[in-house]
Amino acid sequence: MDAPVHVAPVPPREPTTDVTPRFRARIFRFDPATDATPRFDAVEVPCEPHMRVLDVLDHAVEECGLSIGYRYFCGIKRCGMCGVNVNGKAVLACWEAATPDMVIEPLGNMPVIRDLIVDRSAFEQATVDLEPRLVRKTPYTSFPEVYTHRDVAATFPLMNCIECYVCSSTCPAVPGPHPGAHGREGQRGFVGPGTLVQIAKVALHPKDELDRSGMLENASIDHCMSCYRCEQVCPVGIPIVSHAIMPLRGLAAKGPAGKARFPLDFADNVRTHVDIHSGSLFVKAKGWVRALASVPLVLRMLMRGKTRLFSRPSARAKREVNALFKAAGS
Repeated sequence: MDAPVHVAPVPPREPTTDVTPRFRARIFRFDPATDATPRFDAVEVPCEPHMRVLDVLDHAVEECGLSIGYRYFCGIKRCGMCGVNVNGKAVLACWEAATPDMVIEPLGNMPVIRDLIVDRSAFEQATVDLEPRLVRKTPYTSFPEVYTHRDVAATFPLMNCIECYVCSSTCPAVPGPHPGAHGREGQRGFVGPGTLVQIAKVALHPKDELDRSGMLENASIDHCMSCYRCEQVCPVGIPIVSHAIMPLRGLAAKGPAGKARFPLDFADNVRTHVDIHSGSLFVKAKGWVRALASVPLVLRMLMRGKTRLFSRPSARAKREVNALFKAAGS
């Protein structure tokens, strides 16, 4: 009699699990022509080495079937077309590294055309209105003309600008989605740091002879708060405030209408009072009519020690301040 054959029980097969790391992205979707409100579509993509945000968007369209509207051209941080907000920060999609959890939205301060595509035309028109061309009246001394590094040092870093307007999209002084629009007094809203970089390239050139002071004071350049957000997000690291906005403020302060004289008024106030005398500065900058309307506010400031009627600088402080102004050539 044959012995019974013992068959060992086969353990149940454990279900296979995909352990491939994945990125999860929530992507802003909105078409003003058909959608009442924006929404977010979620997508998961496999994690690949050196993956960028643009790769995530490409995968969402090509592999997941989402018809997302987004813009890019070069893919190497040169064309400036792929600006988006990722987790609240304005970046270039082609250069920003993908992270495990992302919220991808359009840039701010610009109307949405569709999804991640924004309308940059207001910034571009503001740039054109400020004459972004070098205008010279003096004949050429030679051809080609010879320049030293010192001649072009002020504008040299600005040449790296790729006109992405990422800086302008984060600027708190830009008046919403229509930068450059004219206000009630006919003065246009702040045109944004991106436009001012384009203008500074030519306005600060040693051979440019076009008087842009009137154009610049109407561009509300004095609305800049020097918060440096533009420099924090600039993809190519341009020192926008120190190399573009501050020098242009000096040109705007000489404008014929006196709309941007605050830097000069501020300097005169320091020269006269050593430290800031807020009352006289307000009167000089805003005029007596607005000053009289603000008398209740001034009284509260006096009571709380926030301002004073008279300044009493020491002789030493006056000498030191005068020496600083003399060294600065003003």
